[in-house]
Amino acid sequence: MPENARAPGSLVRVLATEGKTPLKDAASSSPQPKKTADRSKVKRNRIIAGVVVALVVLVGIFLLTRSGKDNGGSTIGEPPPGGVSFKLKGVTFVPYQLHGDQNAQKNTAHAAADKIRLTLDKLFQTSYVDPDTWGDTGQIQDFFTGGAAGQLDGDLNTLTLGQNAGDTYDRVDPKPSTIRVDVLTDGKGNAVRASAQLSFAGFATHSDGTYSKIEVTGTAIFVQDGGTWKIEAYRLNRSEKPAPAPAASSSPTSEAS
Repeated sequence: MPENARAPGSLVRVLATEGKTPLKDAASSSPQPKKTADRSKVKRNRIIAGVVVALVVLVGIFLLTRSGKDNGGSTIGEPPPGGVSFKLKGVTFVPYQLHGDQNAQKNTAHAAADKIRLTLDKLFQTSYVDPDTWGDTGQIQDFFTGGAAGQLDGDLNTLTLGQNAGDTYDRVDPKPSTIRVDVLTDGKGNAVRASAQLSFAGFATHSDGTYSKIEVTGTAIFVQDGGTWKIEAYRLNRSEKPAPAPAASSSPTSEAS
């Protein structure tokens, strides 16, 4: 009987603990740090991803709202303006002494004309095409000598694109330009002076989306100064007229060719 008396008690205890195991008790009563850590990690990753997306959006807005110019003064995706290249339309030697060496005079005249042409290429590239030197007579003073060197500032809007050109223009693409040169020679064929009749042309793109054609025409008198042909006098005129936009399939560079 004592053993039977203990049986119900044991059965009650068994039933009371039925469905409970040490593992289940531990699972139901202890915290779940791993799941909490995983959730924190996911949340942190979402925050980081959001910050990255925001930065990408900000960079995109910055790029879209830029002026669209590169350092060369041309719009993004377009080639920079080409170089000025005057075409020599004619060369004449003018002897001031009779019975001179005509072959030497002729050769000297052509050699001088070629150097003068290159000088004008550099002058107009600096003053009209290169945006870094627009409106800066200090950048072209080495092309002048004598009295002409002292009047550059007064003719700034003729000799250069203009003092405030950067506020008006985006770029200037050179178009075909020409010169005709007469060279004064002595009897031995030495060049003394030269006169260049020039016509420079450029296709200008304005910052407001309009276009114009620029022309500079006139005469420049050259002398040799330190072995270099420089302008000692000039009479030049500048004109500018509105121009239609270049065709959609062509760039300002192709329009200027």
